[in-house]
Amino acid sequence: MLTKELVVLNRSGIHARVSTMIAQRCRGFASEVRLRHGNAVADCRSVLDLLSLGASNGTTLLLEAVGEDAAEVIEAISALFAIRFNEDEESTAPPPK
Repeated sequence: MLTKELVVLNRSGIHARVSTMIAQRCRGFASEVRLRHGNAVADCRSVLDLLSLGASNGTTLLLEAVGEDAAEVIEAISALFAIRFNEDEESTAPPPK
């Protein structure tokens, strides 16, 4: 299993459009992909699971991937977080370490 900590940098957090972007990005990969927020775990292919995390701006999430293309899917999802899901506003969260 590969893991990576991600910080939600877009001001609106993980909402429906963002959840859809994550789920769509996972479709091209065979690995199991999950996001964790505390004890809550979301399957990254499920928009409803992702919404249930209640991740707002500044939230730190743990991305987990298991499978043959785990490194690639971690990179693909990380890239979405890095570009703030193409939302143009400035983040109120501190920059990731």
